[in-house]
Amino acid sequence: MSKAVESNVEEQRESVANPSRRWVFITWYPYCRRSDALGEQLGAPSYLVHYLRFKAPLMAPLKYVLQALKTVSILLRERPDGVLVANPPFVAPLVIWLGSVVLGYRIIVDAHSGAFQHSRWRWSLPLQRFLARRALATIVTNSHMAEQVRSWGGRAEMVQDLALDLGSVGESTHRGAFHVVFVCTYSIDEPVEAVLEAARRLPDVVFSFTGDPSYAPRGLRKAAPSNVRLTGFIPDDQYLGLLRSADAILVLTLEDHTMQRGGYEAVALEKPLITSHWPLLREVFSMGTVHVDNSPESIASAVRRIQADPGVFRMEMVALKRSRAVVAASQAENLRRLCQAHRVEGSEA
Repeated sequence: MSKAVESNVEEQRESVANPSRRWVFITWYPYCRRSDALGEQLGAPSYLVHYLRFKAPLMAPLKYVLQALKTVSILLRERPDGVLVANPPFVAPLVIWLGSVVLGYRIIVDAHSGAFQHSRWRWSLPLQRFLARRALATIVTNSHMAEQVRSWGGRAEMVQDLALDLGSVGESTHRGAFHVVFVCTYSIDEPVEAVLEAARRLPDVVFSFTGDPSYAPRGLRKAAPSNVRLTGFIPDDQYLGLLRSADAILVLTLEDHTMQRGGYEAVALEKPLITSHWPLLREVFSMGTVHVDNSPESIASAVRRIQADPGVFRMEMVALKRSRAVVAASQAENLRRLCQAHRVEGSEA
């Protein structure tokens, strides 16, 4: 049995020791850069709690029991005034809410796009509505989700941008062929086959597919052309090294209203980006980016555009990073004030 992954940075512990910031962030994933980054900005230690295999529905009942027990132990040890919790999986905020009934803390739910849209979680929408009404707020990434939360009688807080600090940035360290990193998890909303076909049309370009290929469509390895490399799931330092080696970063989704973590990473590393043409992604990634319709033709054309003038796209991405950092700081400050205001009210009660 694998051990639970538990991330809590010492600097975060020190800031949380301040009585105005006694919040923690709990996520039932083996990794989540969004939770870690947002927790750090809010002064809330980030705990990544996960057992057994990721994305294994048959193991879910046992996983959820183990993760619930680990979560309870964290809550009893930390005794927080408030808990931020990522959704999905929906069971995590449900457990956090049940704990709040006993321990008296407030909750903020960080709703990822899949929580409302993926068919796997649609059955839980009535329960999510129940929690939205009882949470201090629900964090969302777009106005569509915000409207849904408000229609339920809940409070929505928009956090579209994350000011990620991923270390050194700059031009590609990759030598040789033009290098595109396709950031994917082989989720059902990712057009993996279209990217494979685009790679076939660009034999002079190297494509690196991230993520665990055991989740990929059957036959992917045999179907992949020689210029496609499947990296498998790699440690974070190697993953960031891979992104730094890219001449362009590719992140795609077939679903509207879906924010892209890989897009944040491209901005942080000042890398040209190729992403889907949904309104949300056009709004957030407005410079240094080529938006595509997820077809092989548009993906291949986007690669050629960046390949023809990479310096222009990099300069635009530097400008986008600066402008979105202002938005990120404002959104994080609004959320920080909400957390601190609750703490002050609780202290005076």
